[in-house]
Amino acid sequence: MATPKDNNDIPGYDYVVVGGGSAGSVVAGRLSEDATKSVCLIEAGPPDSDPRIRIPFGLMGLIGNERFDWCYRSAPHAHLGGREVSVPRGKTLGGSGSINSMVYIRGRASDYDAWAAQGCTGWDWATVLQRFRRAENNGRWRDSELHGTGGPLFVEDLPSPHPMVNRLVAAGKAEGVPSSDDFNGATQEGLGNYQTTMHRGRRWSPADAYLRPALSRSNVTLVTGGEVETIDFAEGRARTVTLTIDGTRRQLAVNGELVLCAGAIGSPSILLRSGIGPAAHLASLGLPVVHDLPGVGENLHDHPAVGMHYVGGTDGYALSLATMAQNLVAPFRYLVSRKGLFASNTVEGGGFARTEPSLAEPDVQFHFIPARVGHDGAMITWGRGYYSDVCLLKPRSRGRLTLASPDPHEAPVIDLNLLAEPEDEQALLRGVRLLRRILANPALKTRGAEEAVPGDSVSSSDDDLRAYLHQRLGTAYHPVGTCRMGPADDSQSVVDPELRLRGVSNVRVADASVMPEIIAGNTNAASMMIGDAAVDLLRGAPQ
Repeated sequence: MATPKDNNDIPGYDYVVVGGGSAGSVVAGRLSEDATKSVCLIEAGPPDSDPRIRIPFGLMGLIGNERFDWCYRSAPHAHLGGREVSVPRGKTLGGSGSINSMVYIRGRASDYDAWAAQGCTGWDWATVLQRFRRAENNGRWRDSELHGTGGPLFVEDLPSPHPMVNRLVAAGKAEGVPSSDDFNGATQEGLGNYQTTMHRGRRWSPADAYLRPALSRSNVTLVTGGEVETIDFAEGRARTVTLTIDGTRRQLAVNGELVLCAGAIGSPSILLRSGIGPAAHLASLGLPVVHDLPGVGENLHDHPAVGMHYVGGTDGYALSLATMAQNLVAPFRYLVSRKGLFASNTVEGGGFARTEPSLAEPDVQFHFIPARVGHDGAMITWGRGYYSDVCLLKPRSRGRLTLASPDPHEAPVIDLNLLAEPEDEQALLRGVRLLRRILANPALKTRGAEEAVPGDSVSSSDDDLRAYLHQRLGTAYHPVGTCRMGPADDSQSVVDPELRLRGVSNVRVADASVMPEIIAGNTNAASMMIGDAAVDLLRGAPQ
């Protein structure tokens, strides 16, 4: 990258929002509703104009694409034989909500009530449910106390789900897991088709729902391709933001409040580079200490996940000679009807299960793709088959994020610390055994596919499955917690329950980084909810 050149022309805004992802789209969009306030949204990635973002199946060309994905890698894992794992994060308007599988899960009541019990007043289930309902436009669940129908976020069934998911449900029932038609209902347990953030067969990202309507307003300024280096403080207050655009360094003045929405990787990285964080770590990098805040970058965690691959048979979406004709027709079918392969979000089904009957709630989640997924690094591969993974919903292991150097263009050190706690490994072993039984059940395994991974060489013994975990474990791509929320007496909290950054004024953090504990399920909906709450808090609405 070219050395940035100085530019001293400094425009100012009432609100500066850093990060145009799932939460940032909500924050900027809703703040701009007040015509008396100026809003500037800074997104490091490009606009979301690539057609693959709109086409659900297009996500296969987005994850791992350096134009739209930060393509982070973790630090070597002490408990995985020194292996690194992939940490994808969205880098475009809509953020990870523009490159994800669009699965809509809000989490369960106990997740948010646990936050409130830890001192996060105003984040209990009864309160956040009203935010979720306000956001949703869910046509299937009209007249429901648990769903909304007039919000900006479309939540819909897949237009043409693959029938393999029905066989997955039947296999689950045979193995003691019930069916479910609403994972955001009164109970979470069961298998079925996921609802998605789509509208008429197209992705409906956070940018579609909240940001795009705002861009026609004269009080909104959008900056894309703007990578924030630092927040610059004076007298305990954020004064300017320094960023680079095409190698040129620029500054924006914060006339009112700054809202940091760069996600669980980006937000703590920006704070650390700005001198907010553990004093010893900052000093080791030669960074000035604006405020010693030891919790910045701590509490990093994600849903650990491991996949199983079936190959062969005569079922599922496929790249094969037998399906060549229908694959060639698929783009035209999608253009005409918004159905078929191109309308698939890939992760069409799955659900939640308890690995022990004594558990009060599910401890694992399954994601099911009715297609062969490469088990040698390729995302799409020749032939038929299907894939599913099991992820642990409430991991106990915690890692941390630190800076490798003060250079804003060098990736941070992302230490997920997977399987540091023995309980996580034991729960995953139980989950693997359960998923293995479901995938091998005759209700699903009737079309000739065979288990390729783990495969016949891996028995169901603890030793064999533990080795498989250590070789294959990754995550569900849901990092959270690095700027966690907590009460005043919590020395490790980074923001208070009103999302205000401790130790300085006029800065809030509003994204998945503030979660004190990960929710049970995909985190995109919860990230948008956090952005929605931030706007109410900025406007002085009571929690």
